[in-house]
Amino acid sequence: MPWLLTFAIVFGILEHYNVPKSKSARTIISLVLAFFVIPVSEPVVTILGKMGMGLIMLFAGLLFILILFEITGTRHYIGTFEDKEGKRGVHKQKITERYYRTFGVALAILAVMVFIGAGGLQYLGYPVPSINYPLVFFIGIIVLMIWWMVREGK
Repeated sequence: MPWLLTFAIVFGILEHYNVPKSKSARTIISLVLAFFVIPVSEPVVTILGKMGMGLIMLFAGLLFILILFEITGTRHYIGTFEDKEGKRGVHKQKITERYYRTFGVALAILAVMVFIGAGGLQYLGYPVPSINYPLVFFIGIIVLMIWWMVREGK
């Protein structure tokens, strides 16, 4: 699997930039570089397997948060408006549309946490305790959401 993944990525990059001009040369370069991955494939497969489970949990948690935002009707107040007939209204924007950069940074941090939780730093030589960091993060988020919803009632 890592061999094929390396071949596909290298070939895709070479194909995208059209370097070298010959397609057969791109194929040979991709094959040679993919063979360099074979000696280290066992740890890579282990990390990818653990990261796959972590990423599935990550996207399930993000889906839960987005559904929670939609159910609660969480919106960001932008201002009031007046239409052609003179009716006034309030213009609101979805939280995910308003703070898309913040959500992107949070997603990147979570992806790094999945990598650390899968044992990626251990293979880089840094000992890290085996904790499922995305799970801890999402439990914290769920606790904060429940606290926020209970507090809203008051």
